[in-house]
Amino acid sequence: MAKKIYFFVLVLGFAKPFFQPSIAQQRPQYSQYMMNNYVLNPAISGIEDYADIKTGYRNQWTGFGGEPTTYYVSGHWALNKPDLTSRGPTPVRGQKPNIKLTNRFERVPAHSGLGALFVADNAGAISRTSLNFSFAKHIPLQNTMKISLGIGLGVVQNSLDFDKIKLANPNDPLAQSGKLNGYQPELNLGLWLYDRDFYVGASANQIVFQNFGFGDALPDGKPYGWIGTQETHYFLTAGIRREINEDWAFTPSIMLKYVQASPLSFDTNAKVYYRDRLWLGASYRYQDAFVGLVGFNVNSMFNVGYSYDFVFSNINLAARASHEVVIGIMLNNKQRVICPVNQW
Repeated sequence: MAKKIYFFVLVLGFAKPFFQPSIAQQRPQYSQYMMNNYVLNPAISGIEDYADIKTGYRNQWTGFGGEPTTYYVSGHWALNKPDLTSRGPTPVRGQKPNIKLTNRFERVPAHSGLGALFVADNAGAISRTSLNFSFAKHIPLQNTMKISLGIGLGVVQNSLDFDKIKLANPNDPLAQSGKLNGYQPELNLGLWLYDRDFYVGASANQIVFQNFGFGDALPDGKPYGWIGTQETHYFLTAGIRREINEDWAFTPSIMLKYVQASPLSFDTNAKVYYRDRLWLGASYRYQDAFVGLVGFNVNSMFNVGYSYDFVFSNINLAARASHEVVIGIMLNNKQRVICPVNQW
């Protein structure tokens, strides 16, 4: 047993220099979180008038060997949402707002939302798979402005696959085989203040149940192979949408990230929309990468986005790029919305 515990420490100590850029981000990295803020904040649940289904795949640091890959499927939908504050179908010259209210000063009603998120994140011999369910309450403040409070509950499986670890001496007495799994519950909380033209959000992930380990407990009560804790991750996001003219719109945004014992990090982003169909954008991730983004809202059911990360951190000695693709499906879209209203 002591040998196995020592082996965990040895593996992590060896891997740490290669994964130094992501130490502040134990959870998966996303370049297109603006397209799906639900992956960071459960308060997004049910924010649109339709069921918002998205799937994403990210290949980070391509060419590195055992590089992180992330796959997710998310879905969330509204309950009892009668206000329909959505942009209507695309007219001949661009898409104009179509708010279904008596007048612009009428307060929108409250509603609720449900959601689910599955994430599979792999990095060499270490993998993390999670399934979360969320609930949010969207409360009117004034006119069309709302504040949403959300909670996410789920379970996480952490795995260590010894068969993916290559040792210089395969006959080393510390060498193991097979896979060890550890399970733990997860709690996430979020807040989202929004209108049609801005949003401000805050969330905290992995708030409790932070002991990280594999298998059975040791005599002192710690998990077998215990190696530490999963720190709480804090996210603060904000963005605005400005109509330049009938055809063009501009959407700058920012995200701050903080993990205990790690430096504060941030992303800045800017996107331009043409007739709410085609969008182009760029991001800067502090001391890590420049990101190019492009997307297309195909019709009132499908949209797709792609991002390419130009990595300039120390990891670029072995890998210079990351790729990410996100595909969205808008189900029960009765208003035939082309461009999402609250997640641009």
